[in-house]
Amino acid sequence: MENLSQIEARELIAMLKKALVNEIQFPSKGKEIEFKVQGDSKKHIFAINIFKSRVNHLKYSINARINKNGIMLMQLHIGDTLQHMNPDRRKINGSHWHFYDEVHGTGIAIEAEDIASVNFEANTILLFERFNMVKKPKITYQLEMI
Repeated sequence: MENLSQIEARELIAMLKKALVNEIQFPSKGKEIEFKVQGDSKKHIFAINIFKSRVNHLKYSINARINKNGIMLMQLHIGDTLQHMNPDRRKINGSHWHFYDEVHGTGIAIEAEDIASVNFEANTILLFERFNMVKKPKITYQLEMI
C-alpha cells in the first residue's frame, strides 16, 4: 500500500466532501454499512464504514478511508471498555480517535473526550464534520431491544 505525506493526508481530510447517498440506515448488531463520499472532483472518492458490535450495542466504529487505495484517514472507536496500546506503550482506555500520520498510519490513538456511547447518531455526525463532509446523508435507524 502506498504512503501519504502528512500534508497530503491533512489536505484530503480538509477537502470539502459530499455524501453520494441521500440516506443511510445505521447497522444492526454485528453488521456494517458503507457508503461513498466525493471530494472536490470525481477522482477524490472516499468510503465511510460504520460497524456495530454484535455483543455490545454501545461499541461501534466509524472509519473514513480513500476508496482507491484503502488508506485509512480517520477512525472513531466508541466503547467504554475499549483499550488501545500506542507505539510508545501509552494505553488509551475508552473511546478514541485515530488520524493518519505518515509514520504510523492510524496506529496512534487519541482519547475521545466528551463522547458517550449511547449518542450513536451524534458521534457519527461528529466524524462527518471532522472529515469535512458538507453534504451529509439523512440518518435513520431502528431501535433495538437490549
